[in-house]
Amino acid sequence: MAAVTALVALLALLLAAAGAGAAEPRVPPADWLLGQVRALSAPEMEGRGSGTPGADRAARAIADELRAAGLRTHLQPFPVPTGIRLGPVNTLAALGPAPRSLALGRDFAPLPVSADGAVEGDIVFAGYGITAPALGWDDYAGLDVRDKVVLVLGGDPRPADPGTPFRRPEAYHYSERSHKIINAREHGARAILLVAHPGAPGETLPPLSGIAQPWAIAALVVTRATADGLLAPAGARLADLAEAIDRPLRPRGRALAGVRVRLEVSLVRERGTAVNVVGVLPGTDPRLAHEAVLVGAHYDHLGRGGEGSLAPDQVGAVHPGADDNASGTAAVLGLARAFAAAGGAPRTLVFVLFAGEEMGLLGSTHYVKQPAHPLAATVLMLNLDMVGRPREGRLYVSGVDGGTGLRALVGSLPAPGLTPVLGGDPFAPSDHTPFYAAGRPVLFFFTGAHPDYHRPSDTWEKIDAAGLAAVTAFAARVVSAVAATPTPPAWVKLDTPAAPIRARGGYGPFFGVIPEFGDTGTPGVRISGVRPGSPAERAGVRAGDVLVRFGGVSVKTLEDFTFALRGRRPGESVDFVVLRDGAEQALRAVLGERR
Repeated sequence: MAAVTALVALLALLLAAAGAGAAEPRVPPADWLLGQVRALSAPEMEGRGSGTPGADRAARAIADELRAAGLRTHLQPFPVPTGIRLGPVNTLAALGPAPRSLALGRDFAPLPVSADGAVEGDIVFAGYGITAPALGWDDYAGLDVRDKVVLVLGGDPRPADPGTPFRRPEAYHYSERSHKIINAREHGARAILLVAHPGAPGETLPPLSGIAQPWAIAALVVTRATADGLLAPAGARLADLAEAIDRPLRPRGRALAGVRVRLEVSLVRERGTAVNVVGVLPGTDPRLAHEAVLVGAHYDHLGRGGEGSLAPDQVGAVHPGADDNASGTAAVLGLARAFAAAGGAPRTLVFVLFAGEEMGLLGSTHYVKQPAHPLAATVLMLNLDMVGRPREGRLYVSGVDGGTGLRALVGSLPAPGLTPVLGGDPFAPSDHTPFYAAGRPVLFFFTGAHPDYHRPSDTWEKIDAAGLAAVTAFAARVVSAVAATPTPPAWVKLDTPAAPIRARGGYGPFFGVIPEFGDTGTPGVRISGVRPGSPAERAGVRAGDVLVRFGGVSVKTLEDFTFALRGRRPGESVDFVVLRDGAEQALRAVLGERR
C-alpha cells in the first residue's frame, strides 16, 4: 500500500512539473565539467586547504561561476584552525647522572597534539604503550607512571608476524599514536616520549603540521639514538627492551633508575577564515518559492597533506583532490548553470559549496546554524561528494529512507549510463549529516572509494568525465522532481534498531552520537544529534548534551571519546556523564556493534 501511495505521489509530482511550464534543465557537457575539475585541482589551488590562499582562490573562482550563471551569490565566512608552529621554548634535557641538552629537530620534535608547559620527571619504559583487555595485553600492568614521563615504542609487537592478536581487524588502532598518547595520559603520565621500534626501517622526526587540539599531555617524538642516550644510565638499550617484549610476546615495562628528564613545549595554534560560497536561484511558483531545495558539495581538500592524508610520507606535497571533491563541486556548478539557463524551478534552489568538510564538516555545520534560506523551509539537501569515478556505472544514493517518498522517487527516475544503488541510511561522514541531524531530508550521491583517496595521486586525469556528466544529469532530474512536487518529502526519524550483537566478527562497538565539530567553546564533545534506535538514544542522550566522561575516561576532545569507545566491546554496559543545562547527568548504555 505504501509503495502504491508513493508511486501516485510521484506521478502527481511529474505532472505538476510538466504543468509548471519550466524548461528541462540541460547540464553542461562532460568536457565542461572536466574543465571545472581540472581548474579546481590545478597546482595554483594548492590542494584547497580551508583557510589557505589556495582555498581562497578556489572560492573566488566558484563564486565567479555562480555569478556568471546569473545567481545571487555571497560568501559565508567562518573561523577555522589553519596550522601550527613552534613557540618560543621547546626543549628536552637529560638531568642525570650526566646532564645534557638535546637538540630540537635533530634529537626530538614536539607533536601537534602536545600540551604546552614544562614537565620534569623520572622516565618509565612502558613498552608499546598499549592497553587492550580484549587482547589480553596491558603494557601498564604493574607500572606506576603517575606524574612521570613514559618512553613508548611505536607500532605493536611482532609487526611482521600474522599470528599475533594485533593483526586482527579490530585491533589495528592500538598501534596508532592517538591510542598511545591518550592511554599514557589516562594512566597519569605527564609526558610521553615516542620512539620508533629498533627494527623499523628508516627514521625521521615528524614535521610539525596539522590542526589538532592539545590532548592534555606533553607529547614528543625522540630518535632511537636519543632514547639510547637516555636509557644508558640505567644500563639499558632500546633494542634489548624491545626484544624482551617481542620474543615471548609478553608486556615487559620497567622503571629506569636514575633516568630523569626535563622538557618544555610551546606551540602556537593559528586560526584563519574559510568561506562557504552560496548561490540562490529564486523559485518561479509563488505558491512554492518560499521553500527551497539545497544542492551542496564541499570544495575544500587537504592542501599539502597533514591530518587526514593517507600518504604521510608525502606530507608537504599538494593533494589535488580531483575526485574529493572537485568532482562534486563541478557537478553543483553544472547544476546551477543548467537550472539558471532553464529559467529556474518552482521552488527556490540554493547551491552551496562548503569549506571545512575535511576538518570535520565545519562549513555545513556553520550553514545549518546560519542558513541562507530558512532551514525549516528547506525541503531537501542533496549532497554530492566524490562523484567523478563511477565503477561499472554504480552511483550510491544514500538517505532514501530519511524522507517520505524519496526511495520511490529516486528509484523511478531514468539514469542513463548509471546503476543507482539505493541505501536508506542518511548518516555518513559528509556534509549532509548536519542537515539530517537538524531534521531535514537528505540524499547523498557518491560513486565509491578508490586507492587515490586522500593521496596526492587523486588527479584530474583519473576522472571519468562521461560518468560525472551522467551523475550530474541524474541529480538534475532528482532536483527537478523535488522542486516541483506540491507535497515535498517530510523528514523521517529512522527507528531502526542498533546493529545486532554478535559473538565474534564485526567492526567494533557502536554508540550512536553525532558530534558537533569545531571549537564549541566548552570542554568535552558536544552532541549535535543522536542516531535513532542507537544505544545512545536508548540511554537518554539528547542533542545539545556535552559528553565529558565515558567509561572512566575524561573526554576533552573527540579523540578522547574515540579512545574510550574503542576500549570497549559490543554488548558491554558502559557508564558515562553528560552536561545538560549546566548540570551533570550520569547515564548508562549497552553498546551495539558497528557494521
